[in-house]
Amino acid sequence: MTENSCPMCGSTFGSLLAKGILMIILGILMMVFTMASLFASEILLAVLLIFVGITLLTAGTTFFGEVKRTWWVILLGILVMIFGILALIFPAIMLVYAMYVLAAAALIGGVTDLALALMGTPAQVNRGLLAVSGILGIILGILFLINPIISAFTIVEISGIFFFAFGIVAIIEAFMAKSAAA
Repeated sequence: MTENSCPMCGSTFGSLLAKGILMIILGILMMVFTMASLFASEILLAVLLIFVGITLLTAGTTFFGEVKRTWWVILLGILVMIFGILALIFPAIMLVYAMYVLAAAALIGGVTDLALALMGTPAQVNRGLLAVSGILGIILGILFLINPIISAFTIVEISGIFFFAFGIVAIIEAFMAKSAAA
């Protein structure tokens, strides 16, 4: 690995070091200012929803590629914009609804994993792990349903911890890349 292996960034060491430092700062900010982080994330999501809704209405394109413009794409664009506007006007209420969607996803995933584990063949090695995954998904979904606001704060706190940890890993990688280039 050469010192200039990232031509857009200047150097591998510099880019990894900057990435690590920024991730650590972001992690600390998320852990210390949980409410502000949650609010900022919600506002960014609302703006993103409005933007996606507008692009669906006008061009029929999304971040995921071209979408043929049909009546349902136009309807989807309108609905996405409405959700984005509602998220800007009522951020706390939309946050609760978002947590309910996450709860539903966790419950559906958990039940599916558990059913697959119970209906699988005895020769499958991962049936036990699949059952554990299903049970954890169900527990997570129930916790999200019981108290969606605390669950949202917990997600931000855990994300902050992960950003902090990933920042440390990136800094270690930076020094490893520097020593490998020497």
